[in-house]
Amino acid sequence: MSDVRIREGVPQDYVNDALRLSFDAFAKKFRLGFRDADDLIRLFGDSVDTTSCLSATVDGRFAGILTFQSGSREFYRLSLVALFSRFTPVRALRMLGNLLLLSEGVRPDEFIVETLAVDPQFRGLGVGTALLHEAEAQAQALDKRIMSLGVITENEGAIRLYQRLGYTTTRTWDGYLVRFVSGSAAVHRMEKPLAVGEPPATPA
Repeated sequence: MSDVRIREGVPQDYVNDALRLSFDAFAKKFRLGFRDADDLIRLFGDSVDTTSCLSATVDGRFAGILTFQSGSREFYRLSLVALFSRFTPVRALRMLGNLLLLSEGVRPDEFIVETLAVDPQFRGLGVGTALLHEAEAQAQALDKRIMSLGVITENEGAIRLYQRLGYTTTRTWDGYLVRFVSGSAAVHRMEKPLAVGEPPATPA
C-alpha cells in the first residue's frame, strides 16, 4: 500500500517540480504569452509563497500540489520587475493580461483552491482527496466558512471528485471570453460550506 503524506508548504527543492506539474495540468489557462512550463518557472520560480500551498508525497516522491488564496496569502506572487526583465515587452504584456484575466478577489470568509494538480503516475491513490481534506482542515482552523474553486467543464473526473466531497456548482461562465481565456467551453465555480470548528467529513 502506498504511503501518501501531506505537508504544509512545499520544500524549495520541489518548487520547480510543483510549477511544472501545475502548468502541465492547467496548460489551457496559460494561453497568452506562456510557451511551456519553463516560462512559468522562469517567472515564478524565485517568488512564490512556498507556505501558501500543500504538497503531497507518495513513498517519499513528490506527487501533487494544492495552492490556495486566503486573505493576503497567495502562492503565485507576481513581480513586474521580473516579468519585464525576463521576457520581451510583447510577451510580458501578454502574460500580464493572461494573469489578470485569471485573477479573482477573495472574500474574508473564503478559502480559494487555486490549483490542484497530481502527477499522472500517482493518480488513483487518493492524493487529490487527501490534499483537499487537509486544505479544508486549514480553512476551518482559520475560521473560513466557504471553500471555493474553479473547474473547466471538460474536467469531468475533477468535477466528480469535488461533488463527492460536497462541492456544488454555484455559477457557470461560458461564451467567447471564457473560451479565449481558458480554452474551455465553460468554467464552473464550485463551493462547499464549512462548519467552523468541525473536522471535514470523510466520504465513505
